[in-house]
Amino acid sequence: MKRVLLSLLFALLLQTVGTGPVWAGASGEEITLDDLDDKSLTLNHVNPLRLPGRTYDDKAHQTLITGYAVASYRFNDNGVAHGHGTELHFGQDAANTTRFGFDLISVGFTKRFSDYAWVAAAFEIGLHDNASATNTELDVGEIHLVAPVGNGIDFNIGKFNSPVSFEQEDAPLLLQASHSLTYQFGSPAKMSGVLITYPIQENLEIRGAVYNGWDRNAGDGDNNKVPSFMVQVGYAPTQWADFRFSFLRGAEVSNNEDDHRNVWDLVATLTPGRNWIVGIEANYGFDENQSNQAGGGPAEWYTGQVTVHRDFTRNFGTTVRYSIFDDRDGHPDIHSRAKRTMNEITIAPVFHISPEFLGYLGFGVIPRTQHMLSGIDLRLEYRYDWINEPENDNRLFSDVRGGRVNERNMFVAEVVASF
Repeated sequence: MKRVLLSLLFALLLQTVGTGPVWAGASGEEITLDDLDDKSLTLNHVNPLRLPGRTYDDKAHQTLITGYAVASYRFNDNGVAHGHGTELHFGQDAANTTRFGFDLISVGFTKRFSDYAWVAAAFEIGLHDNASATNTELDVGEIHLVAPVGNGIDFNIGKFNSPVSFEQEDAPLLLQASHSLTYQFGSPAKMSGVLITYPIQENLEIRGAVYNGWDRNAGDGDNNKVPSFMVQVGYAPTQWADFRFSFLRGAEVSNNEDDHRNVWDLVATLTPGRNWIVGIEANYGFDENQSNQAGGGPAEWYTGQVTVHRDFTRNFGTTVRYSIFDDRDGHPDIHSRAKRTMNEITIAPVFHISPEFLGYLGFGVIPRTQHMLSGIDLRLEYRYDWINEPENDNRLFSDVRGGRVNERNMFVAEVVASF
């Protein structure tokens, strides 16, 4: 099965070669609430649950209310023996899970006071670590203040989605049901602090953030005594390619302010042809003096992913993804720390039941690469995980009898409805 899915991913990549770049032109004009049904618009900043930014609403500064809901059927043969990573809604089921569920509803609003000040927030009610744990939380809460200096410096103050990874947390922005290993382990999902963005040119942008730290596993409190920081450069050399380079540093181990985590992350988002989108991410990081191997030293990891999506028709597309997490020294955020290499490959046919509701939205930090979002998506995902682990009793997966195993098959049928 691994070889078949890897061959399919390779075939999809080959098919992009020779296909001329076709893109949707970015809309530079202001848009109003009356324009939401215009399929030709590029709605880059309308929805606060998608991308933070300016809301162009010239009708008496009205408040926009948006959100989404997720329902699913899930099945797996083996489960996760230990909680790990930032992935909350999928991936941490017990062995032999078979269930239907209403997983999540998120409702948000944006209120604009002027071109230089607005507020956005989203509240989320959903199932997180297991089917019985329903949590209500402030998913994002942002106050934007723009300093009229040069092209405008945007100060985003509050709790916001991390701008680092190719993937984002919110289900409407995913091309499949589950997150990659790179998203789970390579960067934080959320940041609480201040994010500063300055567009140098329309295709070149810099960002900097000072924030509390990474989200940790339940029971492992964030180390917020010393703030973490991030710098990012976004560059779009053409209308079919975005690149983002990020560096993050901060104290992330509990009760340790001296040893810092250092992460370098590179994302390329490509639209090589009509109805194609390709995401490539490479990530390297280490925690100073945290290795659990003989001799100590830094706890290093290498991770990356490749995602290929094509819409064959207006109502049907398919995503194929491969990701790897090479944990060299025992990642401090993973319970039962050990040297291991995790792999996953996912294939996800997607039915766009209402493909025109949200228009187009940029996936990159600079909205050049475009991909159509759907008001209602039905996703059928098959995911196969396999792990190379030298220590059998520390394996992450367990079967229904409690025995440790090194592979897992998972199927998810998911409906995502946005409003």
